[in-house]
Amino acid sequence: MNLKYGSNSLNSTTYLIQFVSMNIWILFAILFSSSTFSKTTFEQWKQSYIKKAATRGIPKTFSKEVFEKLTFDQTVVDKDRNQIIFSKETDYPSFIKRWLRDDNKRIEQGLKLLKENRELLEKVEMKYGVEKEVIVSLWGVETFYGNITGDFNVINSLATLVYDGRRRSFYETQLNAALRLVYKGHVKFEDFKGSWAGATGQCQFMPSNIPVYGQDFNQDGKIDIWNTKADVFASIANFLKKVGWKKGKSIGSLAVNTKDKELNLDRYRSYKQYNQLGFRTLNGEKFRNPKWRRRRAAKIPLKDSPVVLRGSNFDPLLRWNRSSLFAAFNIILLDSFMK
Repeated sequence: MNLKYGSNSLNSTTYLIQFVSMNIWILFAILFSSSTFSKTTFEQWKQSYIKKAATRGIPKTFSKEVFEKLTFDQTVVDKDRNQIIFSKETDYPSFIKRWLRDDNKRIEQGLKLLKENRELLEKVEMKYGVEKEVIVSLWGVETFYGNITGDFNVINSLATLVYDGRRRSFYETQLNAALRLVYKGHVKFEDFKGSWAGATGQCQFMPSNIPVYGQDFNQDGKIDIWNTKADVFASIANFLKKVGWKKGKSIGSLAVNTKDKELNLDRYRSYKQYNQLGFRTLNGEKFRNPKWRRRRAAKIPLKDSPVVLRGSNFDPLLRWNRSSLFAAFNIILLDSFMK
């Protein structure tokens, strides 16, 4: 707008001030109303969600009974906002030593449980085509063989996360699945414990994965990944089978880059090429006639860490948890279990 002196310019100036002022107040009103008035209380949200769940096949009477027990948990929101991301300064050798617990307790316990549950594990292996050592390894990585499964009530945590809204669509799917599991009698509300984010059971499935991958291996009418080893083992094996696990193939091997030279890790190389580039086993030895011909490598995001030389089952394993460190955990256990 070209403002000139005189009455027209004054009118134009007055109009411009009024226009700007009006829009500021409109913007303020929108922001104020969205932050103050549109946010329902947790109790109001619960009543609204009971109606919404009914449209998805979850009876109102059941949801009402469950939702009466729910309270907003600020701890869950705080954990969601402050998820731990490993620092590049975190030392891999020290971290792994702590993870293995008290001079390799995680390995010793795994070997003991392999022996104790051999008959059941062999039945599961025969049906699903996933090695018993792999099943026990994942069990050990996820929950230290069922000893650390989380003590948050799953439905309460998921309801809190849906109400908070950061990943509402995802957590609504999980909340609906969790409600159905209780409604169908697979788990009691008070026993439905897990992580703050909803992962549950001895194999730490998200609720929506339980009807897809969970197995009622002992055929008692329930998928019980909380207390029944048969169902836990079969559910682990079934998940891996469905995502492409190949029996007899490897997740990979760990290798130390002794020359600390930056390489294109996405390139396939033979073990002889890795030897020439200065890569060694964790024992400091050269690779000698391994069962694999060529592999790509994957970094582990910790200081002084080895790399993973990726085997055929690396990608299927990452369908469980997309982390090279997670792969390393399982490689460490499996190398000990399969000696």
